[in-house]
Amino acid sequence: MTADFETFVRTATGYTPYPYQSKLAAEGLPTLLKAPTGAGKTVAAVLPWLHRRLVTAPEATPRRLVLVLPRHSLADQTSARIRQWLDRLAPTGEVGLHLLAGGAAQDGAWRRGPEQTAILVGTHDVLLSRALMRGHAERRTMTPVSYALLHTDTQWVFDEPHLLGPALSTGVQLQRLRDRLGTAAATRTMWMSSTWDGAGLDGPVLHASDGPATLRRIARLHLGPGHYPAALAGAATAAHVPGTRTVVVLGSLERARAVHAALAATGRETILLHPHFRAADRHRVLRAATEDERDLLVVATAAVEAGLDLSSRTLVTELAPWASLVQRAGRCNRHGEHPGGGDLLWCTPPEGGDAATAAWLTAHEGRAVTPAELQAARIDEPLPPPGPGREDLLALFDSAPDDDTPAATADRWICEPSEHATLPALVAWRTWEPAHVGPGDSVGAADSVGPAEDEPDPASDELCPVPLGDLRALPAGRAWLREELDGRWRPARPSDLHPGTRLLLDARYGGYLPDRGWTPASTAPVPPEAAAPERPPYGCTSWIGLDQHLQETAEEARRLLAALPELPADLREAVIRAARYHDLGKCHDAFQAKLRAGRADPPDGLLAKSRNGAAPLPPHRPARPHFRHELVSALLLRHGGHDALVTYLAAAHHGHVRITVHPRGEEAPLLLGVADGDRTPPVELSTGERFPALTLHTAAFPAAWTERALALRDRPDLGPFRLAFLETLVRVADWRASARHDGPLPPVPVPPDGPTPGSA
Repeated sequence: MTADFETFVRTATGYTPYPYQSKLAAEGLPTLLKAPTGAGKTVAAVLPWLHRRLVTAPEATPRRLVLVLPRHSLADQTSARIRQWLDRLAPTGEVGLHLLAGGAAQDGAWRRGPEQTAILVGTHDVLLSRALMRGHAERRTMTPVSYALLHTDTQWVFDEPHLLGPALSTGVQLQRLRDRLGTAAATRTMWMSSTWDGAGLDGPVLHASDGPATLRRIARLHLGPGHYPAALAGAATAAHVPGTRTVVVLGSLERARAVHAALAATGRETILLHPHFRAADRHRVLRAATEDERDLLVVATAAVEAGLDLSSRTLVTELAPWASLVQRAGRCNRHGEHPGGGDLLWCTPPEGGDAATAAWLTAHEGRAVTPAELQAARIDEPLPPPGPGREDLLALFDSAPDDDTPAATADRWICEPSEHATLPALVAWRTWEPAHVGPGDSVGAADSVGPAEDEPDPASDELCPVPLGDLRALPAGRAWLREELDGRWRPARPSDLHPGTRLLLDARYGGYLPDRGWTPASTAPVPPEAAAPERPPYGCTSWIGLDQHLQETAEEARRLLAALPELPADLREAVIRAARYHDLGKCHDAFQAKLRAGRADPPDGLLAKSRNGAAPLPPHRPARPHFRHELVSALLLRHGGHDALVTYLAAAHHGHVRITVHPRGEEAPLLLGVADGDRTPPVELSTGERFPALTLHTAAFPAAWTERALALRDRPDLGPFRLAFLETLVRVADWRASARHDGPLPPVPVPPDGPTPGSA
């Protein structure tokens, strides 16, 4: 790996870095980077950090880079560009790259390597919701791991934060809270903006004047209120220069669809560009919209404002807030490929627009302006609301799934309340057999029996981000989701619709077109995405004794700690001990019975893992479907007088027993499958440690447990960020110990009444 940054960048991109990018590599990333649109901010966000991490300052550079784009952005292109750079610089896979946007937000592979150098590219709703312990498109039990890693040993970079609304203040506040409450390893934030002056930020600022001196001529379009989409389409057609690309940017997806339809009706090649596509269609549309310039009209939403390398000879935009207007202008003659300049045409949408922006544009009517002039303009915009305070952050640390009230969600820190309905759920289209369709019968919602119980969960490539408001407008019973408690598919209720919820829609009823994406008015049957090759069953291939698994998990914890920044000795020891004790609760008869059920050859002694997977083979079902062995671990350790931190870390290793603990479903008086008065057998470890037989008492556990857990969260040497990181180390050690014995399994038949919930 070369130590020369210029060669490093030329190898990655084929271009020589701007001087300001070289300065970032030499000195590190500042708090604020001010640079005009088209000045190479994506390169500036990634390659200086990567050069320092791999070459010049690895110990002083955070091991994770998190690149945050506005939530309506098309992050795919940014991720693909970075993949090309990495393939040229680090082809051995030395650096991980993970996309956290749209259907890919489900990706959890990055959580399994906390010691690895990695780049995360995503939208701000996905990333900040995880940083607030309320991850969109993420199981509540996994969010503590994402939270921990995003707040530890991480360099955050926000691209065009002035487009984030309330999330701008959220990002600022989270950095202040990290500085105040402490993290296990340094975590920093850089803000990159073409217009925001960084008011209220503390830290170094770099002003970059590099970039192409491109020109855009400003002119206003006067459109009457009647037949607005057709009038705008006509104006765009008249302004279009044959042989070039024209981009039309609308403030709403509904208007973008209407203008696209009007343009497409003329027979011109026209592309509709927005985030609400399945992955393969989005990639295809994105390539078609951004490839070498040709005679083309692109109709887009605000998706083009950040993270997208798109240029046009002519750009037509509705009036928008100043920050958005500048970003849209940056898609006109972006690289100076039109020496005579491009045309920036604007109009006022039917609902009106920002008066200050309109005044500036009117004052510059007929003029050719440069990126520097746009950057230098001062247009007053409303300040975002304050971000979360310390008490807000601490309240969100509890990830129990029982409270989904507005006060318990993080959405108010992500976007304006008026925009909550635009946050997306994730939808896949499938076909399934109707309940009854006779000759001559019409097909209606009542005819659909719904997905079979063995219908697999949708894969990332099938999923389309769909605004929650549109989903709430669908007829009752149209959308289906898998019930978390019993693993069965059921019709979704309005209360189920949250950002990132995974849903199935019946493909017969339409709602999606491959070239237009989410189209609720379409009744054409949706072609289901080609199913990915079915993966062979994979899991534990041998019987693993309890003592063996505990010792192997402790070994993995030691290895992980050796590869990570130094922690105080007492915290390191707490992680190792928690790893050694985490599965003690598997000694409970209910768990041992589950491992052995339906299997002909279980060995004697206490077991941690069963051959052929953890759930009982059909048709056997556990008597206590909500049983959590880690609750029993907590009861055993607490009774034995073990350290409160060790007990907490052992209990939290699946994300179910953390701050508050409640019965699940209708199981009361059981508590997570454990009955007051249950007895556990004696346990002796190969270390010589003994845990005597014990009668378990659960009645007073929830209140006492919460008090102890909150005390740990608020301990000055821990705090929420360090505590979550310690949880993560135990969990990763457990995953790695289990993986030692994983491999392909023979197929397991599914019982007629559905799959068996629960896992080890």
